Amino acid sequence: MVRFCGRHALLSGLRLVFGLNSAVLILPFGALDACAAQPALPTSAASMAIPVTTIQKGNFSGVREPLQAIIRTPAEWESLWKRHASIQSPTSPLPAVDFGAEIVVGIFLGEKSAGGYEVEITRAELKDSVLYVYYVEKSPKPGGAAIQALTQPFHLVKLPRTDARVVFSRISS
Repeated sequence: MVRFCGRHALLSGLRLVFGLNSAVLILPFGALDACAAQPALPTSAASMAIPVTTIQKGNFSGVREPLQAIIRTPAEWESLWKRHASIQSPTSPLPAVDFGAEIVVGIFLGEKSAGGYEVEITRAELKDSVLYVYYVEKSPKPGGAAIQALTQPFHLVKLPRTDARVVFSRISS
């Protein structure tokens, strides 16, 4: 649907929709303002929620150091996946991502000496031309039982394609 605001835009819109010439079009509503009853458009401070789709989340990865990854090309994706899946035997196939329409964002906590650590990307939003990616880190509870093995918690997600600058924001759990 096309939205027109103001008398000039309204007239242009009517000409577009009905093919009317401006000389033929006479409106008896001289003071008509097509936007008078419309709510104001969001200001630049408004934010827009961005859908997040999990590709893979887990505790074992070939990425052994903390990393916040933003992947915008197939070559970058293949390189990260090869590194991530290097500890698997057999190696998992590369998940499909349409880089014409999507990007991949990932958080790797790095190598931990025990289980009980976790990371989760909870949401994303676009605000002031910046893509904010919010995530939660969890640690084992003091005195709680946890597997005694090296772990590498991670979360990989797909988001709609944007060239906006990405900012990772840790939120408390």
